[in-house]
Formats: sequence, structure tokens, C-alpha cells
Amino acid sequence: MKKLTLFLIIMAGFCFSGYVFAVDEKSSSKHEKHEHEHHPPHKGTLVVMGDEFAHLELVLDSETGRLSAYALDGEAEYAVRLKQAFIEIAVVLNNKTMILKLNAIDNPLTGETIGDTSEFTTQSPALKGVKNFKGSVLALDIRGKGFKDIVFSFPEGNE
Repeated sequence: MKKLTLFLIIMAGFCFSGYVFAVDEKSSSKHEKHEHEHHPPHKGTLVVMGDEFAHLELVLDSETGRLSAYALDGEAEYAVRLKQAFIEIAVVLNNKTMILKLNAIDNPLTGETIGDTSEFTTQSPALKGVKNFKGSVLALDIRGKGFKDIVFSFPEGNE
């Protein structure tokens, strides 16, 4: 009797607190993949590493030919500092492949330094006026996990 009374008190508390029990039949399957969106903090293009392990956000200023990359966590919300001094990205422009070397950037404001930074950049005359391209992140070591030849399209990304 005490257990029934306790159960009824708990259930009444949920009812009066506005808590609602709901079952979404579509999401109840254990085999369905959880769909969600990521919003790049710099309004760039997201390149996912692994199964949502991390992201690289690419931002192109086509007027100047400057390409920046930001290492982000799996939800693309927080910066992740990398030990790499540079990131190489292969891009295909006019049916030619070129390798871009994005160098690590130090930032006194955030305390990031080369070898402990989340931001990388390069500037290339070949990127001036470019709006889209195919590319590949050649190698990236993020949080102790290595990734190679991660293919993407710009500005679509690879998600």
C-alpha cells in the first residue's frame, strides 16, 4: 500500500509540474540514425571528421583568395586546439589539383599559439573569384585521432 501511495504521489507531481510523457514512434527505433543540424560558427562550410567526431570549418574570402580553417568539436560548437603547424588541403580548380598549406595562427586574445591552436589560414591568388570547388583534407590529427583524405565539396561540405 505504501508503494502504491508513493507511486501516485510521484505521478501527481509530474502531472502538476507540466511534465508530459510522449513517445515518438519514428525515433523509437534503435536502428534509426539521429538526424540533426550543425551550424558553423563562422558561417563557413563544415567538413565532418569520422562519425561526428569533429569538424573542420572552411571559410573562403573569394575576393582576397584567403581560405581559413577552424577545428571544431563533434557538434561544431567549440574550438578544438590542434598541435599541427599546418593543414594541407588538395583543391581542384579548372581541372587542376593544387595543394594549399594552411598555416597555424596564434591568437593572443584566446591564448592560442602555433602548435596549440584551432585556426589555420592561407592566401592564394588561385582562390580569387572562386565560389565552389572539390577538395580533400590530406591529413588531420584531432584529439589524438588521425584522419586522411577526407573528401568534400565547397561550399556544400560533406555532411
